[in-house]
Amino acid sequence: MKKSSCFWRNVIGLLAAGLLAVPVQAQVQDAATAYNNGKVLVQQQRYPQAMAELLPLTTTSAFAPEASYFYALAALKAGKADEAYKMLLQLQNKHSNWENMADADYLLANTLFELKEYDRALSKLKELEGSALATDAEGLKRFYLTKLADRAAFEKLLAKYDSDKVVAQSFADKLLSGWFRPQDRPLLESIVSKFNLDRSRYLSKNAFQNQGFHVAVLLPFQLTPDALATARKNTFATDMYAGMKLAQDSLKQQGINLNLYTYDSGTDTLAVKKTLALPEMQQMNLIIGPVYRAPAKIAARYAAQQNIALVNPLSEDADMAKGFNNVFLFESSVATKARQAASYAYQNFMPKTAVIIYENAKDDTTFAYHYRQQFVKLGGKVKTYQKINPAQASATAAAFNKLILQDVGHLAVFSDKMPAAVNATSVLQSKAPKLPLITYDKWLDINQVSLRQLDDLEVYFINPKYIDKQSPAATAFKKAYTSQYNLPPSVYAYTGFEMVYYFGTLLQKYGPQFSESLVQTALRPVVFYKGFGYYDPSQRNQQISPDNQYVPITKLENLQLMVVNPVY
Repeated sequence: MKKSSCFWRNVIGLLAAGLLAVPVQAQVQDAATAYNNGKVLVQQQRYPQAMAELLPLTTTSAFAPEASYFYALAALKAGKADEAYKMLLQLQNKHSNWENMADADYLLANTLFELKEYDRALSKLKELEGSALATDAEGLKRFYLTKLADRAAFEKLLAKYDSDKVVAQSFADKLLSGWFRPQDRPLLESIVSKFNLDRSRYLSKNAFQNQGFHVAVLLPFQLTPDALATARKNTFATDMYAGMKLAQDSLKQQGINLNLYTYDSGTDTLAVKKTLALPEMQQMNLIIGPVYRAPAKIAARYAAQQNIALVNPLSEDADMAKGFNNVFLFESSVATKARQAASYAYQNFMPKTAVIIYENAKDDTTFAYHYRQQFVKLGGKVKTYQKINPAQASATAAAFNKLILQDVGHLAVFSDKMPAAVNATSVLQSKAPKLPLITYDKWLDINQVSLRQLDDLEVYFINPKYIDKQSPAATAFKKAYTSQYNLPPSVYAYTGFEMVYYFGTLLQKYGPQFSESLVQTALRPVVFYKGFGYYDPSQRNQQISPDNQYVPITKLENLQLMVVNPVY
């Protein structure tokens, strides 16, 4: 946030010169001492202590206007914009004739910007035109307008404040930094002409040749001299990048220019640290990668420091983004997949009771925990919650055979091992062929259980990477990919395409600081995926999540997978 202006400097000067008179009365002396202490605490950036010292003075003391101002300043600096706003309103209502009210107006505008009230902030700053704070006001406007990532909101401000040069020039800068579309040319020319801006900067060929967003791709290509060893190690990385390149071409046809910069991140932290130390990295608008946990944590901290959005392409661990509001997982986390699956089961299976069997592996145990927690939270009842070890064949078979399935709404099995799949399907076939079973999509690849068996039973698959390979988009992609690389696309190629396409459109629509605008995108189909997004309006918390909130649930119908929870 911007620091407040001349009143603060003037008061410090008065303090230094010893010009603040101290009244004789003890009560007033106490107030003066508290007031001076409060200002010193603000100067020392001890904002909570300053607020505590100044608050009692804001109502009845002779220092009420000044104390209110400095209280609001401390609150704003402490990140408590709501409290600063309330105090400034109190100051305006009770002391409207205060001689330094212009400084309070400036601080109020600063506070409104922090509260994302751009329209009201600009309106308040308009009142300072022609005053001693006019230059400071223009700097404040420029600072916050640069941070505004919502193009639609910016366009409304441009229309309302059409005579404000700072607003217009800030919008022109946004166009040059990536918002520009061919249809924006007349608007840009109008702004340049109206406000006499530098034509060589805003309208030259070079200005538009430099258009585009810069995306750093940090993947473990592991480019070793041994070509065969490299091919074995980095298949997923090269496949993903090949998909990214096709997405880049597709976006370019729509007027969205992405510049992809590739870096070999290796498998340890050293290569990533060297890459992040490159000066060019500070110019990036988005970072994709690294993949592995330790390098990814380092990159996340760097992205937070530089205020650059970062996408982890493969991790399912929500802790990778914990504490960072600009770090996202492209995948759904284990917890999200479990919660979404449990919500679907609760909403669609009757009665609201479940039997949960899970493997003793860490991921399966975590999955089962979150599944159970969500199902119970929604009002369901878990009748059996049992851990198994598929390596112990007889014990696994006994665990399934002993299950009591009467008055059970569904069975949930969280293990991708063959013994769990074989025993679960066998028990259902003999005891409850119509009982819904929810499990991992990896069961579709277990040869000991046929697709016909799974089709005949009521089996629902948690299928986070589901793609309809027969869709027109997937068919066209496969054709283009095969033509260019002489290989059919792997699942990583689809992931690479979808990732760059999705975030490329976000960059174009909202700019590099798109994270604040994710709430406006909600869940929606993308190119291949049936749904994607970081904001689920059906959730009560109404917050942006760090991982994909849509998890496809599929079911076999006539041996064809169908999505049973589509996004509309």
